[in-house]
Amino acid sequence: MVGVLAALIVVLLASSGAVLVTGAADEDRTAATTPSAAPAQVRADPLKSVVAAAVVSSVGVYESPEAPRPTRSIANPNENGAPLVFLVQENKGEWLRVLLPVRPNGSTGWIRSRDVRLGQHSFRIVVELSAHRITVMEGANVFLSEPVGVGKNNTPTPGGLYYVKELLRPPDPNGTYGPFAYGLSGFSNQLTSFAGGQGVIGIHGTNDPASVGKDVSSGCIRMSNSGITRLTTRLPLGTPVEIRP
Repeated sequence: MVGVLAALIVVLLASSGAVLVTGAADEDRTAATTPSAAPAQVRADPLKSVVAAAVVSSVGVYESPEAPRPTRSIANPNENGAPLVFLVQENKGEWLRVLLPVRPNGSTGWIRSRDVRLGQHSFRIVVELSAHRITVMEGANVFLSEPVGVGKNNTPTPGGLYYVKELLRPPDPNGTYGPFAYGLSGFSNQLTSFAGGQGVIGIHGTNDPASVGKDVSSGCIRMSNSGITRLTTRLPLGTPVEIRP
């Protein structure tokens, strides 16, 4: 989802022929794939999100800080080779409550601070389904706003809060997914698998510009190829994505 820039690190995604974009030599693309480095503690800011990037090969997830053992473990990197990140919801020092990239949508859990490195950024995304619009904010400013295609009636785009977990480069920039696709932490409520994957909701380009602004997809969010390409120059992993009715 290959002509690759010099110094670009890539991992082949076997199920779809996609290439994972995980870093590059230039400053902008590095910022687009990893949260900025920060100390273990970061100052709360209503216009900024805190992202936890795993520094271990597997992160244990607990029901509470008092739980004697984890209920599950999540591998780092993830199944597509992307670095494992979480969107932090609550910080209790040694423990963090985070949004999880698992079913059911909206799942949260507690992880140990020692297993991650914290960073923060000021990007956030709002998708308005009925208005067929995506708005990307950088702090208090609009970075990008444009029409989008969303899910059909029988495969609607699920509402809720998610985050960007990976950036992929399709093998054909003129194909169905356009030049880039972001994988989100959420999943279709109707499809448990899709195109060899797990029914992950994504934001991607398209080879059918006329479909933008309509209910046309299997749950993903379609935007213009120029718009998705612009996002890849700045948008970091861990960016929150609020999908509204």
